[in-house]
Amino acid sequence: MFQRYGLRPVTMDDIAKELSVSKKTLYKYFANKEELVERAVERVMDKVSARMVELLKAEGNAIDMLFAMDEVVCANIEAHDHSMQFQLERYYPELYAKLEGRKREMVLKMMHANIEQGKREGLFREELNNDVVAFLYYSRARLMTESDIAEFEQMSMPELMREILIYHVRGVANAKGIAYLQEKLMTTTKTQS
Repeated sequence: MFQRYGLRPVTMDDIAKELSVSKKTLYKYFANKEELVERAVERVMDKVSARMVELLKAEGNAIDMLFAMDEVVCANIEAHDHSMQFQLERYYPELYAKLEGRKREMVLKMMHANIEQGKREGLFREELNNDVVAFLYYSRARLMTESDIAEFEQMSMPELMREILIYHVRGVANAKGIAYLQEKLMTTTKTQS
């Protein structure tokens, strides 16, 4: 209901009616609408977090992991609802700040793990500043959800994200990593043809 109608217009009465329960029953589980919104948002965030954690356990090297991470990030950006973000920020600023903090922490953690893995595998440059690179990756993902990217409207989101990912990998990879990237891109191009 929140996704269909927005956060503000949906009342606890509407939710109770939709669930075919009394309002009293609804208040048995949620103290107020804000708590219900928070739990709904956290549930979505938990699903995304679980998918990201699975990537840490997945087979493949650090570059493969970046491609897999980018698929998850791209899917989230494509599904991103700007009006929902606006409503959260405007009507539930504390929840919005908590959510953004959680997203930031998750992405930075993933990127730190990825950079360390890439260095261990001899694919990434040893002199990389992990904090800077992780922050740049996070900032890029955030920028894609917050800004007007009309300059690239002729591209699909997956195409745009792929170009940015290739740019990122070329920036962090050493010669061995770039060779692997080139091989991966050639293999991917052949299987898509």
